[in-house]
Amino acid sequence: MTRSGSLAYYLAAWICGCFSLALAVWAHAAATGHSLLHGSSGASNLLTVYFFGLIFGFLDSIAGAFVLRRVAIAAHFARAWQWAAAGAALAALEIYLLARWGNAMLWQPGDIPTVWSFFVLAPMIVQREATWLAAPAGALAALVLFSIHKAFGPKAAGAGDAAVAPPAGETRARSETGDKNAAISS
Repeated sequence: MTRSGSLAYYLAAWICGCFSLALAVWAHAAATGHSLLHGSSGASNLLTVYFFGLIFGFLDSIAGAFVLRRVAIAAHFARAWQWAAAGAALAALEIYLLARWGNAMLWQPGDIPTVWSFFVLAPMIVQREATWLAAPAGALAALVLFSIHKAFGPKAAGAGDAAVAPPAGETRARSETGDKNAAISS
């Protein structure tokens, strides 16, 4: 699992993705003059939003990162801007669809089954603030995920072989030693 960087990839998706979306929602709320949490200061409010974002955004960020990676591999994305564009589009789409699903159920806060609340609650809150906030947050998270995928992903053909192959002089010396050892043993 860690050879391809999956652990680092999905952990970064959760931590960075939730932070970038929490920061976007918090900054938008501060700029428009309405507070997400009444009676708290700016930094405390950001940390509280991020904390709840980590809890309720876990499954959404993992699912979004999984889809992003599959799309990027299938489309052969090799540049950061491609990942950022796909991340922006997929994050906004995911927030929109999950929030619509949550709103379509007409759930009251006490009626939401526990497992489903972890899928729809964060997107519903983001949608109430502004759905478009998911696009820049998704692009920022996708840039981090691109870096991790690039660091742990498959190397180009021949790139790994050159680093492992011994210099030409060593190869000849080893083969001559091997020939002498073979002649002695026979």
